[in-house]
Amino acid sequence: MERSNIAKWLFLGLAIILFIQFGKPLLFGESAEQLQPLDVNDSTAPAERAPAEACVIDGDRFKAELSTRGGSVRHVWMTDPKYTTGNGERRPMDLVTTSLESRMPLRTDLRLPGGNAQQVPFDDLDWKLSAQDGKSCTFTYSDDATRLTKVVAATGRPYELSLQVTVENLAQEPRKHRFALEQTAWRTQKETEGHLGLISEWITETVAATDQTTERQHPDAFEPGDFKDKEFTAERWRRTPGNARFVAVSSSYFSKIAIPLEGPGKPVAETQIEEIWDTSKFQQKAKDPSHGYVYRARLAYPEQELAPGGAVTYKALSFTGPKERDVLGAVGHGTSEVINLGWFSPIAKLLVSYLYVLYRAVGSWGWAIVLLTITVRLLLFPLSIQQIKSAAAMRKLKPEMDELNARYKDDATQRGLAMQELWRKNKVANPVIGCFPMLLQMPVWFALYTALQTAVELYHTPFGPVIPDLSAPGKYFIIPIVLGASSFIQQKLMPPQGDPAQQKMMMYLMPGIFTAMMLFLPAGLGVYMLTNTWLGIGQQVLVERYLKAKNERAGGIEVREIANAEPQSAMKKTQGDDKSAPALGKGKARVRG
Repeated sequence: MERSNIAKWLFLGLAIILFIQFGKPLLFGESAEQLQPLDVNDSTAPAERAPAEACVIDGDRFKAELSTRGGSVRHVWMTDPKYTTGNGERRPMDLVTTSLESRMPLRTDLRLPGGNAQQVPFDDLDWKLSAQDGKSCTFTYSDDATRLTKVVAATGRPYELSLQVTVENLAQEPRKHRFALEQTAWRTQKETEGHLGLISEWITETVAATDQTTERQHPDAFEPGDFKDKEFTAERWRRTPGNARFVAVSSSYFSKIAIPLEGPGKPVAETQIEEIWDTSKFQQKAKDPSHGYVYRARLAYPEQELAPGGAVTYKALSFTGPKERDVLGAVGHGTSEVINLGWFSPIAKLLVSYLYVLYRAVGSWGWAIVLLTITVRLLLFPLSIQQIKSAAAMRKLKPEMDELNARYKDDATQRGLAMQELWRKNKVANPVIGCFPMLLQMPVWFALYTALQTAVELYHTPFGPVIPDLSAPGKYFIIPIVLGASSFIQQKLMPPQGDPAQQKMMMYLMPGIFTAMMLFLPAGLGVYMLTNTWLGIGQQVLVERYLKAKNERAGGIEVREIANAEPQSAMKKTQGDDKSAPALGKGKARVRG
């Protein structure tokens, strides 16, 4: 396609995008956006509230604060030095981000969505703090019909809390309840947005794991029209088929998980993502700087009816902390699934396991990444060598290719056919076929990319003087600059493709793209990409030197075919003297004794 045509189509595409973005609202005005059929203030509470009391639990690698308002968690601070926040003075990170009482983590609902004979009068109960010892909190609630006991305690393992709720019916008639336990998080749209390949550390999803499947949901699964789908219940929760194994609200590095342990019947796993913005001030949600989402995941047990004097107990486990592989493995119940490794998760899991082995051997996550990259590159070398051989052969044919490019510069079809014939005569594989080994490697590269970008082990972990944090962009942009220069050298070593304009574009555009990407990508990925680029250059140089030496050795003995070993007259004379001797064929010589 001619460049003028390319420019025309690019200009037309840009005009359409600009019209959709700016022209359409100017011509037709801004339409009011649809709202989810949800009510954020859907809970009930007594008109007069008792003063709130706090209870603190010191656990392994965390500190939690609970409130008598709902008996739910108000704060979970991580006490490891690496998990801190703040631009100036560093302080422990708090993983509780919601503030509305009805949206707090470990909130327990007991009311049915409708009907009479409810066991409790309110959703948001005022509990009494009956006991606390620094490792556990005991909350109680009682009225004429009900006695409740809720015990939250540290388990002794990192970031874990156990939960036990007992419901007793003190009424003279049967009463009904439905026990539900949820985990929550609040994030603004701006917090979850990535840029130029960088995934935001606060991009969040809900996870519902059952004995049948595991579902991950993002806000686009909860558009206003989606609530009519069959997956949604009458309460407008999205239910995952099967019995719940666990539910979670999970970001790139951290997760809040609820795991059912004991209780009557099997709970279901349900999720809901509420979209929040100030509709009184902003007609368009994109204009509200506070526009965001409340991510909710809950365990919902079957409805229970207690006879007078009857009682039932529910037990669950809560995890609120970083998604460290070793720690989640100790939690069990398949909770390692909260680490989202994408389509190539089997390969990514293998690579991460090997990364752990390397880390234990060298004691540095940075050097572990370097060794992992070297290992992967060596294992994939058999796939790369054919591509390097093809590159060497293409460089050897550069003068002929330049001549064909000049001869058929205005005829792309004829130029392609001529190139094909040149490659065929010299037994050089088509460059497209030469790319096939690279395509086979792509699943490994994508898996490694995802594994490194979601590895909380790299979070706030330094590597050398210029990398204070392997999970964040490097210091002084040293890695992007070195990577861009290395990519330029690698492009210089590659055989020329296309016309001179395309060659020049590849020479400067690819290094520029790599440099721009690494300005914002985590430094851990930069270490991988830089190591991989240097290894690629080294492999290409060594293989090409080997091929060159091999060709020179083969060229030391020159074999030449001689059409006639003797002059025609001599041949005729010899044949005439010896009638019995057979005639010599073309290119043959007689050996005389």
